[in-house]
Amino acid sequence: MFFNFIGHSPPVDNIIERLFTFVDSPRERPWVAMGALGIFILLGAVWMNQAQVLPGVSVSETGLPGSVTDIMWDEDGDQALALVENGNDLDLMVRDSEGTWSALECGCNVTAIGGTESQWLAGGEDGWIGIMAAGSDSISPRSFNWPDTPPDIVSLDGDINDGWLIVENGPARAVHTWSGLNVSDGATYSISTIVMDEVEVVSGGALIIGHDMAGSNPAQGQASSEVLIDAAGGSGASPQLVLLHRGAGSPFHTILPMDDSSFIAIVGGGDAIYGVSADRNVHRIAGSIGVSTIAIDGEGMLWFKGDNGLSTLEIGDAQPTNIVFPDAAPSDLTTAGSSGDNIVMFSEDGSSRVTIDPSAQNSLLRSLSLLGDLILVLTFVAFAGFGGHALLRKHDII
Repeated sequence: MFFNFIGHSPPVDNIIERLFTFVDSPRERPWVAMGALGIFILLGAVWMNQAQVLPGVSVSETGLPGSVTDIMWDEDGDQALALVENGNDLDLMVRDSEGTWSALECGCNVTAIGGTESQWLAGGEDGWIGIMAAGSDSISPRSFNWPDTPPDIVSLDGDINDGWLIVENGPARAVHTWSGLNVSDGATYSISTIVMDEVEVVSGGALIIGHDMAGSNPAQGQASSEVLIDAAGGSGASPQLVLLHRGAGSPFHTILPMDDSSFIAIVGGGDAIYGVSADRNVHRIAGSIGVSTIAIDGEGMLWFKGDNGLSTLEIGDAQPTNIVFPDAAPSDLTTAGSSGDNIVMFSEDGSSRVTIDPSAQNSLLRSLSLLGDLILVLTFVAFAGFGGHALLRKHDII
């Protein structure tokens, strides 16, 4: 009825007749074709822009009081222990399986966290160390037997049986190991300008990242340079420290242990990403750039934020792949880590969490988006070919 009504409306008939006459006019036909091509290109650009947006990304509010400086996840990626800046203080926060964060009272001035997917550790001032099962809502202090006055904990990693510590007692920092409740004598590095910042357990011992105060570059706003140290020993023995890398770049900030045939760890810094092999050789990763935060997924893909935003890099590729986030995702991402099968990043103020499902890149939706890109490109080429052919025939060139 509706279409019959329109079909018998004289004004509409006149408009449609004029439109077809205009389109069918040899003089106007090229302009109509150009207009159609312009609309096609515009729609194609919108499609391709949306197709580049990374799938499998969700954004949620955390309710945290400040920025996340470090975080430990359980095996499933549901529950976590985080070290959170709250004004001038550091708070211990735990996340339950429902996603709710709450403060964890420890009766200490906490300074560092570490551990494994099943056991979490926390360290604080005056040698305080606590341990908890992953997912628990309480932490138990452990009374370690220190060889000297209990120092402040700078960094720690390990489990309930043994582990590694960086401590600070006055201006000096030292590395210790523990076994049971016994702490080894400390080892300091022989170069006084090198400051050790973080220790991470890896295959065959531990790696330590730090900075060299002698490597400052005020012209570039750089207060110190990058340092990587191998720590051998463990199980309560005093560590042996060997310098692996001392460069002029911005300090390292992350050690990612790996169980890989090529590397035992990935080290991220402000100028590049490095891999450490089992024989303790340090290799700059091809295609790597300076990063402010970095994580690795279960397939060995590196996810990091650099000057160009978020990127991924598969070890062995020549260049990283830039990623377009959905508009709802914050751009000021800092702390990153692997949570179960996902990659999780937090905004600078800790208020937002971005969860990335790496497997979504291989999803049907992603494949259809890429197929759509291909169809658009081929159609554009066809338009251009037909148009060029018609133009050449018009001028009797062919």
